[in-house]
Amino acid sequence: MKESGSMGARTPWPWRAWDELTRDIQNAYEDIGAPRRSFVSAVEQSQPYRDLVHALSEVAELNDDTDVNCDVCFSYVLESDGLYFVRLSMVGLYATFERLHGHGGADLVTSRKDCSSDFERDVFRLLTARGFHVLSEGELNSVVDLAPPDIDNGAVTVRNAIFSPEE
Repeated sequence: MKESGSMGARTPWPWRAWDELTRDIQNAYEDIGAPRRSFVSAVEQSQPYRDLVHALSEVAELNDDTDVNCDVCFSYVLESDGLYFVRLSMVGLYATFERLHGHGGADLVTSRKDCSSDFERDVFRLLTARGFHVLSEGELNSVVDLAPPDIDNGAVTVRNAIFSPEE
């Protein structure tokens, strides 16, 4: 484990994975003290995950829920034996996979052992086969050194940095 961020919070990230994440954040935003989101339009136009999105659409009904005005990720709602939400970061090969509940809650699916159906195993396999790190709640809540102007309290999490700065 490694201490991360200016607040010294412990993270569940292994050293190498943490170093790769911080490098990806630096490369995307260019300046962690005054981050720029200019990378978003270039990534959106290049559609780097096109083949994965196509593969996901073959196993479930897929609806694009991407909002580049707020987020730094591609977002998809999948409908199969239930509703699911997949986010693919524009910062690097990071993903979230969530099982949605009718009452508004959600469970993260972060490993094969979390999968409760063949569909979930298929989606998880598609993500990991393409090199995505499917993040846990602890990883998402780890604090990173990034100072976007729209985060007032100074505690920027991995979730903010690689998926949703305004969340």
